[in-house]
Amino acid sequence: VFDYFGVIESLEGNYEKAVLEIEKSGLRGRGGAGFPFHLKVKASRDTEASQKYIVCNADEGDPGAFSDKWLLEERPHSVLLGMLVTGLITGADTGIIYLRGEYPLAVARMKEAIKQLEDEGIIGKIRGDSVYLFSFLVVIGSGAYICGEETSLLNSIEGLRPEVRTRPPFPAVSGLFGRPTVVSNVETFANLRFILDKGGEVYASMGTERSPGTKLVSLDSAFNRPGLYEVRMGTPLKYVFNEMGGGTRVPVRAYQVGGPLGGLVPASMTDKLTLDFESFSNAGFLLGHAGVVSIPEKFPVIEFLFHLFDFARKESCGKCFPCRLGTSKGCELLSLTMNSGKKIDRKLFLDLLETMELGSLCALGGGLPLPVKNAMWYFKDELEKYFSDNK
Repeated sequence: VFDYFGVIESLEGNYEKAVLEIEKSGLRGRGGAGFPFHLKVKASRDTEASQKYIVCNADEGDPGAFSDKWLLEERPHSVLLGMLVTGLITGADTGIIYLRGEYPLAVARMKEAIKQLEDEGIIGKIRGDSVYLFSFLVVIGSGAYICGEETSLLNSIEGLRPEVRTRPPFPAVSGLFGRPTVVSNVETFANLRFILDKGGEVYASMGTERSPGTKLVSLDSAFNRPGLYEVRMGTPLKYVFNEMGGGTRVPVRAYQVGGPLGGLVPASMTDKLTLDFESFSNAGFLLGHAGVVSIPEKFPVIEFLFHLFDFARKESCGKCFPCRLGTSKGCELLSLTMNSGKKIDRKLFLDLLETMELGSLCALGGGLPLPVKNAMWYFKDELEKYFSDNK
């Protein structure tokens, strides 16, 4: 069984030391947004409440992403340790793993790992002579993509309709059942083991100043060596694709990185980017969870755009108008130009994207315009025939 006692006893009951090491590490959420993890922990710790929770977002629903799957199946104790330490710091006594139902082996491995903790008497004996009760619960998702959004996920756990909550308040202050809740993804929690064992500064030294540490990268089957790679932040993207992934088996025109809401990186840009949050953001893309889906050279960009809108339309929770109506309108406009040749009013289309970006409650509607705008900029010659500039 994983050495929980060794890692936790090294803190000597000083959980402020753990917070300091996490802050030194600069660990940012690995689920997409890249929010500093220590800020969530501090906010939950400093909020007075009789009950607090730790929630692991393991609802990995983005096409092309399988890093969480591997961690849950092969390193379940690293994930559980991260959740447990976060609970010790904040005063939470319950950890909930919201796990994608399409990962049956991951569900079995996590439940097995939790039972090991119970059988070994690890849970409930963390603080030496005094008892610290901590329990884990695995909740299996039912396939709703929107449940990957943290507040929809919390609603789902509560048995409510899985739709986005308005924020503030943020989950760290008022989350599950209205209690302070640290919600983070699988890879984020798994990183805490190394940080507490080797120190935050060692972890930070492996990346860049603003994107410390390492990142798991999922390369799809278009690569000659597809699979999961752990990469130091700041590594040239071209090296990741060509040296680690072995290049692609077929000609590729672009890569969508970070899921359906991630940026669309043209092949010509791969030698200009490094794998970190800032490099992607500064170039107008999004690193997200770093799952890579390759777009073949022969795949029409207009069909790709329709696919994005159609995906978001089907997966929208429907709570806010910009997402619910915007995704349907986008599908309507794109379908019309693809099937009847009727051109789209460019200004109307850009206004639609702006409304979704500024008005949507979460990243499903708010994030969709990013890859669409990337496509319209880098493949404007190909898309020109589908748009008109009506005055």
